[in-house]
Amino acid sequence: MKKISIIAAAIALCSCSATKTTDAAVDLNGEWDIVKVDSTAVDTTKTEFRPTLGFETAKDNVFGCAGCNSINGKAKVDAAKQTISFSEIGKTLMLCANMEYEEKIMKALESVKGYKAAGEGCVELTDGSGNAVLQLKKQ
Repeated sequence: MKKISIIAAAIALCSCSATKTTDAAVDLNGEWDIVKVDSTAVDTTKTEFRPTLGFETAKDNVFGCAGCNSINGKAKVDAAKQTISFSEIGKTLMLCANMEYEEKIMKALESVKGYKAAGEGCVELTDGSGNAVLQLKKQ
């Protein structure tokens, strides 16, 4: 089962980077899998639950899972400028056996200032310098 998860993750990562485009408009609405944190592929065999982010831009909501705990908060998205401003981000306080990605994802969220297309069905959340801190793939 672990081999299938690793193969599926590898395929997902390849499909994100196959046609890298930064000029395309991105609709953040819906749910996304977190596939990379600071350029490192997420190994879902080292998470309790699949790391995800979801956006409801009309309501300024963000939700998801950091690999163990649920995430909820506010996300003010400016589609014209492709910027995001997160606030009131909180998470549940469960303790899981493996929390390797939990803090990495939460720290990355603190630095997010914008986003850009990153290939077919993918988006990168970027810091103030335009560096990718999270890569997401549409579910």
